[in-house]
Amino acid sequence: MEDKRVDGIEETGEGGSHGGWQRTPEDEKIADALRAAPAYIGDSATVVDWDMTTVLREGSPDWICVPTAPGKPQSAPMCGGPTMIQWHAGRTWETPTIDRIGISYMLMGEVGADFDHPEYKQPPEGKDWYHAGPHVMFVFPEGTGRILKGLAHDTTSGLPYVIPIPGAEPLLVVPVTKPGEAIEAERPG
Repeated sequence: MEDKRVDGIEETGEGGSHGGWQRTPEDEKIADALRAAPAYIGDSATVVDWDMTTVLREGSPDWICVPTAPGKPQSAPMCGGPTMIQWHAGRTWETPTIDRIGISYMLMGEVGADFDHPEYKQPPEGKDWYHAGPHVMFVFPEGTGRILKGLAHDTTSGLPYVIPIPGAEPLLVVPVTKPGEAIEAERPG
C-alpha cells in the first residue's frame, strides 16, 4: 500500500497543485506539531492548537502534540504526555497540581523570550530570544524540585539543565543533540 501522508497528513485528493493535495492552515499546524516527537509517537497522537483547547486532529490521549505558538522566530512545537500538557495548560490559568512525572519532546528545539521568565511572549528590551536544541523535558510532582539542585541553567553546553519556573517546580531539560545540531528524522517506507 502506498503511503499518501505528508508530515503525518493524509492526501485529500481535492484541489491544489501537489498531486491533488493542498494544505490548509490546520494541516500546517498539524505538520508542525508532529515534528516535535518521534514518528512512533506522533503518528497516533492527538494534536491541539497552541491554545491547548482546540483539537486539530483526534488521536490517542497518551500523547498530545502542539504546534509552535504564534510570534516565535523559529519552529518550536511540543509533544507531551497528559501530565506535561496539564502542567503547560495549567500554568496559563492557575498553578497546576502535578502528582507524577510528566514528559515532553521538543525535537525541533525551543526558542523562548526569556529563560528566567518562560511566560514572557517577547524578549525584554536589550535581550534576544534564547535558543535550545532538540531535547526532552521532564516536570516533577510538587515538592520534588529539590532533586534537581545543582544542575546548571546553561542551554548551550549540551548537558542536562534546569529551567526555573516561578511558582512551580523547575523543568529538567535533557538535550538529545549538541547545541546547534538538528535531528534528521527519516520515516520508513
